[in-house]
Amino acid sequence: MIFFTDTKRYPISETRSTPAKDKLYDSTLWRWVSSIAILTGIALRLWQYIANPSIWVDEAAIARNIINRQPHQLFHALDYAQVAPPGFLLSIKLSTMLLGPSEYALRLTPIAAGIASVILFFFVARAILRPVASIVATFMFSIAIPLVFFSSNLKQYSSDVAITLLVIIIAIRLCTLTLTSRGAYTFALIPTLLLFCSQAAVFPMTIAGATLFFDAIASQRPDNRYRFAVITSWAIAVIAIVAYSSISLNPVSEVYLFRFWKYAFMPSQGWDTWLWATTKNALSGEANPNVLNGSLGYAQPELFAAFVVLGSIALLIKHPKNAVLIVGPILLALLASALFLYPFGNRMIIFLLPLLLLLIVAGADYLGQVLIRNWTNEYLAVLLLPFAIAAFLQQSWPRTPEHLRPVMQYVSKHWEQGDALWVYYGAGQAFEYYKELIPISPDTLIGTCNRADPRDYLHQVDVERGRARVWILMAHGPGPFGFDERKLIISYLDTIGLRTDEYHAPGEDKSSNHAAVYLFDLSIQEKLAASSAQLFPIDNNYPPKTWTCYGTMSPQGASEKIVRAVMDWDQP
Repeated sequence: MIFFTDTKRYPISETRSTPAKDKLYDSTLWRWVSSIAILTGIALRLWQYIANPSIWVDEAAIARNIINRQPHQLFHALDYAQVAPPGFLLSIKLSTMLLGPSEYALRLTPIAAGIASVILFFFVARAILRPVASIVATFMFSIAIPLVFFSSNLKQYSSDVAITLLVIIIAIRLCTLTLTSRGAYTFALIPTLLLFCSQAAVFPMTIAGATLFFDAIASQRPDNRYRFAVITSWAIAVIAIVAYSSISLNPVSEVYLFRFWKYAFMPSQGWDTWLWATTKNALSGEANPNVLNGSLGYAQPELFAAFVVLGSIALLIKHPKNAVLIVGPILLALLASALFLYPFGNRMIIFLLPLLLLLIVAGADYLGQVLIRNWTNEYLAVLLLPFAIAAFLQQSWPRTPEHLRPVMQYVSKHWEQGDALWVYYGAGQAFEYYKELIPISPDTLIGTCNRADPRDYLHQVDVERGRARVWILMAHGPGPFGFDERKLIISYLDTIGLRTDEYHAPGEDKSSNHAAVYLFDLSIQEKLAASSAQLFPIDNNYPPKTWTCYGTMSPQGASEKIVRAVMDWDQP
């Protein structure tokens, strides 16, 4: 089976194509089922996008950078410790300039990349897997939790996925073509555009270039001079984007991100334990459906990890070049992690999930060939689908984390003369975005993060003492840093005031990060006399984490104290 048609080509695999396989690929049934697999992925991504969930804290940090800057300023270091490729940022800036700063406009590039990635994945799966296995892989990709959710999220993750797949397709095509000068010029320009839009593309691009280089040497193709020119341009582009990435962060943000992602760098000792924990998290993750950790959410991670290994071996035996293109970026990312150059964990490796899915299905398909000696062995991979479907159905769809927009609309609708609003710092980024879209009185205070002294939060809300109507707006939370600051604040306000109203959205979201607002009467003297910010009991056994207040947790900019804590590893 030849994947790409061209008058001058080399076969992808001398052993892959058979008349039976070609007949199946050309069958009406195969076309219908593969179309359903693709359309399922597109429909789910559009469903999540059209649901229009609120901009949450990480998205808000990117949105504020884009909205508040001129296009040329997007090439500079971003505020709030954010990192994103300039091509991605500029495409969103263009969307907002044409369509306004709505959530739909901000997420237009991610959803376009998400839709494109479904189609691109199908082509890659068809190129390296047998027909039934390629359909199974496409279904699993279409309903993969992080790939659906982050396709309509204002982060570059869906673009990274699409570009990774596109790089692999380009490499496969280059293995089949005889290059001309015009073709060489075209393929030399492509990586510059791709790397301009995805820093993660460095990994598949490097592997693709190395594969083509050694393939050119081994095969002695007549077009090698053009191939070497293309490969050289790719190498220059990779070096340029790595250099740009190293200077696109200010020193404080660079240290902060290194500390934040420290757990995702492979240690020199205990690396095997770390690798298994990381693999398990990518395949299975936490049971909490509200955790946005980039996990596939599959049960039995040991089984899927075994399929990854088996699939890698099977591809290496049958299609070595394809194996290198799929496994290579994963191994290179692991090497970068061991060298403390790139964190290998959670959302940072979403662009590798399609490759893991391909290896999982390849492993199951190969096992079928070993165990079953007739034509039915091709259908063993179908048994993977119940795991993928179960993982998808365990989530609440469409997902609306930190759904602040309806909460702020509720406040705006019920606002009365003399009201005040205090905003928990975790909701600060999204509040700063939505305050331009939802009218709320300027009588507003945004709290500051203080994970070294939670009593400070009580002093912050104490400035509202004596007022009859004070709204307390909350979203996000301390996450893995332990102490429940939101619970402390509300407990204190329940002690010194009277809760007269509350609202949170969506109603079924019971996570610690849900968006909520509470209305308190803090003018009742008997209640105010019950306690004070200085005397209220606090049970906090967690160590101080001042440095974690940097970045998105400082919506109005980090204080000097926080900056010093980031730079001084000896400080809490």
